[in-house]
Amino acid sequence: MKPNFAILSDLAHARKSFVVKKIARSSFSTDFHFHKECQLVHVVSGSGVRIIGQSVERFEKGDLTFVGPNVPHVWYSESESGNPETLEAISLALYIDSELLCEQMSGLVDVKKVQGFFNESQRGLKIHGNKKEQVVDILQEMLEQKEIHLLSSFLRILAHLSDPEELTYLNAPDPISTYSIKPHGRIPKLMYYIHQNFKEDISLENAASVAGLQIHAFCRYFKALTNRTFSEFLNDVRIGYACKLLHQSDLPITQIALECGYSNISYFNRCFKKINKMSPKEFRDSLETRNRRKG
Repeated sequence: MKPNFAILSDLAHARKSFVVKKIARSSFSTDFHFHKECQLVHVVSGSGVRIIGQSVERFEKGDLTFVGPNVPHVWYSESESGNPETLEAISLALYIDSELLCEQMSGLVDVKKVQGFFNESQRGLKIHGNKKEQVVDILQEMLEQKEIHLLSSFLRILAHLSDPEELTYLNAPDPISTYSIKPHGRIPKLMYYIHQNFKEDISLENAASVAGLQIHAFCRYFKALTNRTFSEFLNDVRIGYACKLLHQSDLPITQIALECGYSNISYFNRCFKKINKMSPKEFRDSLETRNRRKG
């Protein structure tokens, strides 16, 4: 299932850093897509399954999630009445052009914390507890606000989201992007090497050589750096890429295993299940089943 790139005209043509709107339809869109803007979504009415990145979860009325820039996502709704004229999928959505926003704010405040939040938000976020109630109340107010009052409410939401309390990440961090991948310095150089070569057979000796260490010293160094052995880390990177291919392509699972650097399909299946708690086939079937129902 390959995501489509979407352009949000409300932001693209007006050079606005954010837009809030209420969306009421008979069902949620079935278009698996991504866009450069971030998206805060509150489900007012409806239920079903949502996909954000590699996360596949059920959602119900009241669900509040945040999707970072360029993250593939979709909400599949389950009709309660079966009547296509009934507005069963109602949501409040706040779209944010993070690049433009940080550009506009940079002359007023230090935007490093905000930029850090937007970078982390590519893992997808679920908001819960008192914070969810507060953010939803502000979203509802924003629908009727203009100018300075609208801006004030938006900044209040941004402050809530920038605080990690009562936020849950939906996806594990990309083990490579957690580190700088510019090839300068021991750590970045090593991560860059893994990023460029994980589809091939990377030996422990080669990795140690790139880091400029003897194998024994490299193993201690790498475990202290990542809290994982080199083999575990390499599997994380490869399986993360496998999840992306399962989402975004129709390649056979055996071909995906080869694309990710696994010559042994049984070993690939074991590694995948250990990390994702399901087999590659179950992972793909969960998406295909949903597509058949919507088809």
